[in-house]
Amino acid sequence: MRATVMTTVKNIAILVQLSRPYDREVLAGIAQFVQSRPNWRVYIEEEPGDKVPSFAQWSGDGMIIDLDDSRIAKLVNQFDGPIVGIGTPPLVMRKRLGISTVRTDDEMIAHWAADHLIGRGLQEFAYCGMRTRGLDRWAELRRDAFEHRIRAQGYRCAVFSGRLYSPRRWNQMLDQLAGWIERLPKPVGLMACNDVRGRHVFEACRKLELRIPEDVVVVGVDNDELMCELTVPPLSSIAQDAERIGYEAARLLGKHLSKRGQRATHIVVPPKCVVTRGSTDLVAIEDDIVANAVRYIRERATEVIGVPDVVRHVGVSRSTLENRFRERLSRTVHGEILRERIGRARRMMATTDLPQHTIAKRAGFSSVHYMSAVFRREFGQTPGNMRRLHKS
Repeated sequence: MRATVMTTVKNIAILVQLSRPYDREVLAGIAQFVQSRPNWRVYIEEEPGDKVPSFAQWSGDGMIIDLDDSRIAKLVNQFDGPIVGIGTPPLVMRKRLGISTVRTDDEMIAHWAADHLIGRGLQEFAYCGMRTRGLDRWAELRRDAFEHRIRAQGYRCAVFSGRLYSPRRWNQMLDQLAGWIERLPKPVGLMACNDVRGRHVFEACRKLELRIPEDVVVVGVDNDELMCELTVPPLSSIAQDAERIGYEAARLLGKHLSKRGQRATHIVVPPKCVVTRGSTDLVAIEDDIVANAVRYIRERATEVIGVPDVVRHVGVSRSTLENRFRERLSRTVHGEILRERIGRARRMMATTDLPQHTIAKRAGFSSVHYMSAVFRREFGQTPGNMRRLHKS
């Protein structure tokens, strides 16, 4: 006779805002994990509201919750089973909650945004954030990391953290934002804390009759394709790995349910890439020769090119080009080539599992040895150490 194996059903509640594209990507990652757990019975509350407190008496086995919603976050102290939170509460709050969390790498997102804007040859920068609700502090983390990165390169950074008003107060919010943007020196490279905020920046610029990207160069976060295409020109954005966040949250919950992961664990997931669209399609350098050289380097950095190739392309002497680079960008032509290659290599190190020799080739380095030497000189560590540190 064939033995019958009884599998205990696990009732899992998922509380996220499914009206947001980001949360739906998170749910897609959870769904991937659920395929390997046929004994999971999943409950989804699409729009948590007055029903949320009723979960204090819910007799389920585990929860995945959105810490950005203060109503949902209150459940942490009301439910006795294992909970995994998605979001970025402060460290002290994480310890107080005592639950596992999975969050995006907000610091890396901000660094990528800063590097992307600096690479456009801009001299003035700004961050447009918002006051978040609940326990999540992602906007503040992005603000601090972006401002630090910009200032570390010797530039100034203005900051706006206005409120998000209801639709009936849309004009009031827009007036406040427009007043801030009007006072910024132009051209300015601006990071919006997310794509929704990026669209607000576009509307404020339209109100002021400012041009994008000629006057204001804008990059957002989330790569919400519909939101990005609603602006003219389309909004450049940093794509997060929301599916992986969802998968890791479900995996952690699975460990807690099986008693293999009792201690609270905190996972940080890096972004995927910068998706360049019209809002940052600009080399904001007054010197046409330097701007032409930077465009050439950006387009050809992954190929076997050197300073002589750039010199031939722009049609001036090497000494003239080097002098203009130092005057406009405070770096050499070779330094600009390396800066572009380093940026590409770092993104691939953080977002892929490609071997180092493949990354070196795709980023334009002649060898892994040379790439490692550059990383040790620039960051004080090898590419492999940087990857291991990030994954840990």
